[in-house]
Amino acid sequence: MKHIINHLKNQLNVSVKTPLIVSVSGGIDSMALLTLLVESPYKIIVVHFNHLKREESVIEKDLVEAYCKNQDIPFHYYTIEASEGNFHHHAHHLRKYYLIEVAKMYKTPYILTAHHLDDLFENILIKLTRGSNLLGYAGMQMIHQDGKYIYVKPFLYTSREEIKKYVEQNGIKFLDDASNEENYYLRNRYRHAIVPIMKQENEQLLDQIKQYNQQVSTAFHFIRKTTKSLVSSKMMISIDSFKTWDTAIQDDSIAYLIEHYKLSLSYEIIKKIKDMLLSSQPNQNFTLSNDYAFVKTYNEACVKQVSDIKPLKIEVKEGDNKLKSVAIFTFLNKTDVNTTDFTKLCYNKLAFPLWIRHREDGDTLSYDYGHKKLKKLLIDSKVPMEERNRLWVLTDNEDHILWVQNYYVNETMGDKNCFYIKLKEVKKHA
Repeated sequence: MKHIINHLKNQLNVSVKTPLIVSVSGGIDSMALLTLLVESPYKIIVVHFNHLKREESVIEKDLVEAYCKNQDIPFHYYTIEASEGNFHHHAHHLRKYYLIEVAKMYKTPYILTAHHLDDLFENILIKLTRGSNLLGYAGMQMIHQDGKYIYVKPFLYTSREEIKKYVEQNGIKFLDDASNEENYYLRNRYRHAIVPIMKQENEQLLDQIKQYNQQVSTAFHFIRKTTKSLVSSKMMISIDSFKTWDTAIQDDSIAYLIEHYKLSLSYEIIKKIKDMLLSSQPNQNFTLSNDYAFVKTYNEACVKQVSDIKPLKIEVKEGDNKLKSVAIFTFLNKTDVNTTDFTKLCYNKLAFPLWIRHREDGDTLSYDYGHKKLKKLLIDSKVPMEERNRLWVLTDNEDHILWVQNYYVNETMGDKNCFYIKLKEVKKHA
């Protein structure tokens, strides 16, 4: 087992000068990892969680806390109250949150857990059952970075049997988690029913699982490296370029953009978005969550934050008119001020009051030569759908369009009278 510490230092390049945050449950795996690290040159900080699901949890806490006190190791204890609906998912995110809080406290990026080779095997089976992307099918990674933090699983290529021998040889105290024997959870059903049969068929199965993990991970990282070189630094995909890429790169580029925003991902989602990007329709979007969509606009595609734009119609008064919190529309009927940055509109007869609103289906523009649909103008100008939906339109009281933000001024109304308008968009502060 000593080779694991050498692997941490030499292959994974985990500096001995930086503290390690270690999640310790009190079970055989985490107590083995804790003991191994105590005998290493690393400084460690222990975090223990009580999920409030079993009476034995207090005993586990006492075991880990006593061990840390005896070894003069900093000990941090948290209770986890996760919702019953999706307990494992919710508990995972709470544990991650607290581990990061402790890592911030000790100014270290390293967070260690005691997942081992048997856990890896079970994880792969679960991903195959539920579906995932290429990296997901590979199972857990021994080391991976998420933002500022680096998650390390030193035991990932070590079997449960090897850990058990190490614990027995060193007389390490631990407590069994009774919930590991219950078949209520999918992982336990695999552990008790499927894994033993597969191991009987091949005594070298875990070695092959390790090879599978390494091969699939290597393939994924090669593809991801290529993806990063092709997707722009603005996290934007060129549709013309996308059509020339190998299908593996197409799939991964979509996944890469979605993962960047930490949104749910599946192969089915990737397939639907790829069909959208390869279609001939220039403006489309695929909803990813309440706040985000994968948006295709002519020759570009990206993930964007979206908001529901509700129909809005505001009567225009003299002076400044606040348009929600996004813009100020200024209307001046007569003015002595400098109007160089205003738009001038002239007319002979007009139905007042004026109104400002977002565009609507059927909006029609007037020209000296006739009429044209606003939709057609925006398509011809290749205006992205998102921008179209946010455009402001000025009308008179009979809904004749006088002006469209950035794209149109009605010059068919005569020249006896004039007024001045200006739209100032309000910058949103981060």
